[in-house]
Amino acid sequence: MPQHNPHPVPDEPAVLVPVEVRGWQDGYDAGISAPPDVPATPRVRDTRYMLGWTQGAEAGNADGRVEGWRWAYFDGRVRPASASAGAGIVYGPQDSGEPEPVDPGAFSFTQSWPCVGEAALLVMLAQFAPGESGGEGLTGRRLARACADKGVQRLYLAVNLSFAGIPAERTADALNDAGYWHGTVCESLDDAAPEAIAQVTVREPRFAGIVRYAPAAEHDFFDLLPVGGLLPPELAG
Repeated sequence: MPQHNPHPVPDEPAVLVPVEVRGWQDGYDAGISAPPDVPATPRVRDTRYMLGWTQGAEAGNADGRVEGWRWAYFDGRVRPASASAGAGIVYGPQDSGEPEPVDPGAFSFTQSWPCVGEAALLVMLAQFAPGESGGEGLTGRRLARACADKGVQRLYLAVNLSFAGIPAERTADALNDAGYWHGTVCESLDDAAPEAIAQVTVREPRFAGIVRYAPAAEHDFFDLLPVGGLLPPELAG
């Protein structure tokens, strides 16, 4: 089981969230996506953030070694080599558990990459639970709570996997601002798949996929399902 953020979050809406909460979550995301060693703590002015970050990075590294590493795809993190990466679990794609298409010529979503990152979850939260705000290390927590409140077990979001570049003007859309197109959040793969498939069937070659989210407490975990199992050439490995 993944370790959890040890820093308490106030229940009262008017009380500020301790900076250690975000520090721990940011450190954890870095630690579980940067094998094999614990990443160095960034130097910032807030020592409480640095302390939380260091604790989170150690926890993420420990979980990566035991449960498997995750790819920080939309954060521009280089994919770790498809090897043990200093631990006992191989980093690489898994079986998504999604059914094979009936038509042998159809696009499939049978390959799954375990990923981590807040950007995709921020987009899902904004669309699935309008009015809820992410950030402060609370995005995964709030999205998981929204899913529980609505009785939803999984969310799906079509995304373009090719980096298009940072827009000149920011839009407050975490994926677009990171250089990636995305579609509309859906509650089933069947609803999200057409948007993703449309991205790879245009005239110019493109690579697309589905972000599949299942609530995982406060963690920024998701699975990336490439259309047909194909990644951009520079990332295919």
